[in-house]
Parts: sequence; C-alpha cells; structure tokens
Amino acid sequence: MLISILQLIPPKVVGIVVDGVTAQHFTSGRIAMWISAIALIAVVVYLLRYVWRVLLFGASYQLAVELREDYYRQLSRQHPEFYQRHRTGDLIARATNDVDRVVFAAGEGVLTLVDSLVMGCAVLIVMSTQISWQLTLLALLPMPIMALMIKRYGDRLHDYFKGAQAAFSSLNDRTQESLTSIRMIKAFGLEDRQSSLFAADAEDTGKKNMRVARIDARFDPTIYIAIGMANLLAISGGSWMVVNGSLTLGELTSL
Repeated sequence: MLISILQLIPPKVVGIVVDGVTAQHFTSGRIAMWISAIALIAVVVYLLRYVWRVLLFGASYQLAVELREDYYRQLSRQHPEFYQRHRTGDLIARATNDVDRVVFAAGEGVLTLVDSLVMGCAVLIVMSTQISWQLTLLALLPMPIMALMIKRYGDRLHDYFKGAQAAFSSLNDRTQESLTSIRMIKAFGLEDRQSSLFAADAEDTGKKNMRVARIDARFDPTIYIAIGMANLLAISGGSWMVVNGSLTLGELTSL
C-alpha cells in the first residue's frame, strides 16, 4: 500500500511542475526542489520493493522446502499398496513441477496480484477524484475486452497445462522404468525399442509444453495492447479537454 501511494506522487509532481512552468510561476530553484523530491521517492520505492521481494520470495522458497519435506514424509508412511495404485512418474511430477508451480503462485503470483490490485485501485481513485471521472471511464473502455481475452487464454492454458503435466508424469515413469529395468533391457536387446519409446514420450512432453508456452506468451501482449489503447484514449480525450479548458496541461501530463 505504501509503495503504491509513493508511486502516485511523481506523476502528480510532474503535473504541478508542468503547470507551474507553463504559467511561468516556478523558479529554477523550485523546479530543482521538485526534481529532488521525485529522485528521493524513486530511491525509497526501490528500497521498499527490494525488501518486499526478498521477504516474499524468501517465504515462497521456504514454502517449497516445507512442501517437499511434508510430501516425502507422507510418501514414507504409505503402504506398498499405495505405490501399486500410483505410478512413480506421477509421484515425481508432484514433487517437482507441481511444487514449483505452487512456489511461483506464492511468490510471483502474489506479488503481481497484490501490486496490480492495490496500484490499479489507487490509480482509479486518483484519476476519478482529482483529474476527471469522464476521462477515467474513457480510459477503462479497453479493459472489459482485455478481461474476456485473459479469461479465454486462462481456460485454454489450464487445459493445456493439465495435458503437459500428464505427459511429464509419463516421461518420468518411462525414465524410472528404463533405469530400474536396464539389465533386463540389455539382456533381451531392447535398447533401440526402449530408446524409441523414451524419445516418443520426450517429444510428446515437449509438444505439450510448447502449447502451454504459446498460450502463456499471449498474456503480456494482450495486456500491453489494452494498456496502450487505454493510454491512447486517455491522451486523446485529455487533449480535447485541455483545448476546451476543462483540464490543465499538467493534469494531462500526470496521467
């Protein structure tokens, strides 16, 4: 919350400076004072973000350690029948990929969610109360389209990721099977057959992970396009309001 509030100050200061310079009310000393204030805020935000990230990501990595320890303890308590019902590859996949995804959600996911929500709400409040609520609504027009696209990508990503996880589990199972049966494979001359099976599993895993990567790669461009359209609408509408005298140049600059 503190970081979000601090990040809102520099644009406001820039708007004040632009209005002051335009009206020829500011001296060079006063401009230097405001520039120093912006630099100080930037340093404080940097330090706070550094501390926040160290604490957050440190906690997420500790979570990974605890999850894997708990997972191992649970596995060590199971009866032999449990291992007959569950493939070794599935168990390995849960200890690696699944835990890694939980760690990512607890670290980068929480950071993005909290930062976006707090910063987004703060920006909307400031824009609607201190600049123009009409301009705020205009800038928000691309957001519903972005939300629909993100929802669509998210549903497809969920389905593709499940397939990729299943393929990774099969690859782990094939690896474990090959290693534990290596003497039998050599005794019966099945090296080429086993190698072909492993290559097929590896290729299937790669293809399914590439499908996940292709869908995942669409998120950032979609968000950037929506933000770019919002900025274009805000600047276009704000310029019209400046010409009509309902908005100052400094307020437009602080958007």
